[in-house]
Amino acid sequence: MALFVGKGEVYLRDPATKKPVKQVLWGDWLNVVESDDKWHKVKWGAKVYAVRKEDCLEEGPLEVVFLDVGQGDGSIITTPGKSGQRRTIVVDAGKDDNVYRFIKWRYGKYAKEVHFHAAVATHSDEDHYRGFQKLIDEPMQHFDKFYHNGIAERVGEDALGPTDETGRYLSSVMVTDADIRTLYADDAVRGSKRYPKLIHGALTSGRVGEVAMLGSELTDGMHARHWMPGFSPDDATDFSIEVLGPLLERDGDGGARLRWFGDKIGSTSRDVGKTKNGHSVILRISHRDFTLVLGGDLNRPAEDFLLRAYGGISEDQPLSDALNQAKTRLRSDVLKCCHHGATDVTDEFLNAVNPSAFVVSSGDDESYVHPRPDLLGRLGRAGRGAAPLILCTEILRSTRESEAASLLRTVNTQSAIIEKPGTPTDKIKEARTKRDAALKTLAKRNVEVYGAINVRTDGRDMAIAFLKERAVTERWQVYWYKHNETHGFVPEDR
Repeated sequence: MALFVGKGEVYLRDPATKKPVKQVLWGDWLNVVESDDKWHKVKWGAKVYAVRKEDCLEEGPLEVVFLDVGQGDGSIITTPGKSGQRRTIVVDAGKDDNVYRFIKWRYGKYAKEVHFHAAVATHSDEDHYRGFQKLIDEPMQHFDKFYHNGIAERVGEDALGPTDETGRYLSSVMVTDADIRTLYADDAVRGSKRYPKLIHGALTSGRVGEVAMLGSELTDGMHARHWMPGFSPDDATDFSIEVLGPLLERDGDGGARLRWFGDKIGSTSRDVGKTKNGHSVILRISHRDFTLVLGGDLNRPAEDFLLRAYGGISEDQPLSDALNQAKTRLRSDVLKCCHHGATDVTDEFLNAVNPSAFVVSSGDDESYVHPRPDLLGRLGRAGRGAAPLILCTEILRSTRESEAASLLRTVNTQSAIIEKPGTPTDKIKEARTKRDAALKTLAKRNVEVYGAINVRTDGRDMAIAFLKERAVTERWQVYWYKHNETHGFVPEDR
């Protein structure tokens, strides 16, 4: 029987003494193997613990995990509901294999096939999409849908595709599965570029269903409402996923197009980076009274365009005029910050969202200085309440400082054994195994444990949590919020 951890401080306990052993988080999955009147026995890893029946739930909350992927984005959304009814969506997968390793750890080392509802590559920056390659190549993993932003990179001078006769729009937008399947069937179009390789692999793997654009549409100067297929309010009365971007526009013949963004607001230049980032897939997740916005890699020109669409104002009006109406579409309790904490964002966008908590996904092995210190100050000013949370995967990650010296000694010792003349073959093999294991531990991020930011909510209460590095029994640092009609989700004293 499968149950879920309930709200509050819940512990797995010693089956004999009932002494608390390990703190677990609201919504964690419990494999129940035996029960009596007051207690469940649950298998957690290789061990069996006891947990009070009153601390368990039959339905799990909405769960969003923001993973430490270094410099990049990677998050996993699991819809609320009973075991077997929940759907999982992977939104971006970073550049390396962090998301793959987390999924492999969480879903049982691929002992059996794992089916996910959807993968969403928000745009074609490699720190968002490249980690999907290992997920797509994994034979024990399946995705019903693979969504992208409609911009299909290709070989040639026009890397994002051709521009229309006005010079303002990308005119080759891949909306349907058939569109991108036809384009990427041509080896010459794909060349050796990594993004076409990923999408072509999804199209031909046999383990991925439909591959299509996920976007919205600008109609008569106004932004209509669009939903991820299967997640509109009509599909589930208390859970939905709205697609806020990219915004498709239509030419005179009804053809799909996406506008070019310049290097700054109001520029008529065509900037490749600003355009593909600015047309990131932007999602707004709602569960009862709770909302969360995933901001992709939006930038100032893109935010200006989107805010004018959401706010219903013209290009010659001050951007601040958009706020009142745009807030009704954008205001959310949690914001996954745009572009890893870069400063290329507008205060108007931050004020329109006005969240109780910000999540910044960034890494330290880069030259961008993310998150920017001045951006953090702007986040605090634009957040809700006196002390909005600002959480960063990089800050919450274990750096392995306490382990590094010991591991390096192991590497050096075993390397010396391998290189020493006359070392027997069996000793070399044993030393190489120990050395390689130490190197692997040094090289990888501890993504299975530290750096991940968890959001759990039933639409009335919300927990934002991350694991402590040195705790044993009380492992989780948890911030609790409760919804009220006046201020939305506000901190709860516990």
